[in-house]
Amino acid sequence: MPTATQTRRIDVDREAASSKSIEALNTTAVVLERVCAACEATSKVGPRSFLHAGPPIELANIPGPMRGAIIGGLLFEGEAKDVATAEQIIDSGEIELTPCHHAGGLGAMAGIITPNMPVAVAQSNGRLTFAPLNEGTDGAVRYGSFDDKTLARLKWMSTDMVAVLNEAVQANPIDLVDLVAEGLRRGDDCHNRLVGTTANLIVRFAPSFIRSKHSAAAEQVAAFMAGNGHFALPFAIIMAKALTLAASDIANSPIVTAMSANGREFGIRVSGTGDRWFVAPSPIGEPKLVPGVTMDDLTPTMGDSMISETAGFGAFAMTAAPAIMSFVGGTAAQARALVEEMRSISAGTSSRFLIPAEEHRGSPVGIDVHRVAQTGIAPVINNGLAHRLPGRGRAGAGITRVPIEPFIAASEALRAGTVA
Repeated sequence: MPTATQTRRIDVDREAASSKSIEALNTTAVVLERVCAACEATSKVGPRSFLHAGPPIELANIPGPMRGAIIGGLLFEGEAKDVATAEQIIDSGEIELTPCHHAGGLGAMAGIITPNMPVAVAQSNGRLTFAPLNEGTDGAVRYGSFDDKTLARLKWMSTDMVAVLNEAVQANPIDLVDLVAEGLRRGDDCHNRLVGTTANLIVRFAPSFIRSKHSAAAEQVAAFMAGNGHFALPFAIIMAKALTLAASDIANSPIVTAMSANGREFGIRVSGTGDRWFVAPSPIGEPKLVPGVTMDDLTPTMGDSMISETAGFGAFAMTAAPAIMSFVGGTAAQARALVEEMRSISAGTSSRFLIPAEEHRGSPVGIDVHRVAQTGIAPVINNGLAHRLPGRGRAGAGITRVPIEPFIAASEALRAGTVA
């Protein structure tokens, strides 16, 4: 049993480690580097090697929306000529799956990333992070859709949209931390409300769109962005991933560096425990459902976009976005109470993500697994939900309390010194 002096020294070391992670979250610079095919951003994708959202999962255990997304990916890549062939490929075990987080990537919802899917790529201190461009909340591969309209849109995005957006990025590199900070000032939470942030992107890209050598395509891209209030999501979350990577791998640090779910399990990674996943069954929460959908139709929480909350925005900055409550349900008073609650389990306050409605106070940042374990307060996220059956698409959205067990397990592992 450690002496009182040893205990104090351990506590000081943990506080110093936590401070290093918070400093990284508050100071790391992230720039939008390019828009391209996923295979240009990572070597971990191939014809039948795909990335997925959440902690590791066996192909035999994937939920319906992830199966639908893989079907869509196989059709999109030309690996399957029809749905039946795609299902045969899956059922024969010919798909290799790797978590997006293991490749420096992120995938919203099912998170399936195939070689030619269009992605936004950020650069921070020589390290790349990436995520697929947002298809909208209509039919989308990330929700498990694979109909002809969805695939035609994705093919257009992978060609015309990539050409136009990459041209714009090269002409005007964007500071992604500033993009999210400005989004909070414009009434977004930058996870499930990104209307102002998307408008800001359009304005920043507008000069390049006007001069573009792909003028007809540029007009279509601008119109698509204007009609998709979630378009800025991948730009926000690749920034968040860069921040959390900078805060990672600090010995003894109790700061959470990833929260993610695959529709079966919810998992976290913690700075002081490296690449280890701590998992529990994935939750559903109390969502606002799409008309005609019931609770029995839902897939439990899935997706990597809760990196937003991990980095200090999303549900951790809901007081910046009162209008989001119409999408996820709840009230402005509930949002205020939840953000205040999140402050009690966070080790720091953001110096860059400021909330106008709180007199420009910084959002809570740096979820501390020890504080979660001590208070019994689990983090909240705001998230979309997919129908449990392949091909059915979006089913709802809500504010979800994530399982506390992984945080307690991580806290115990850090205190015991068992990080492997």
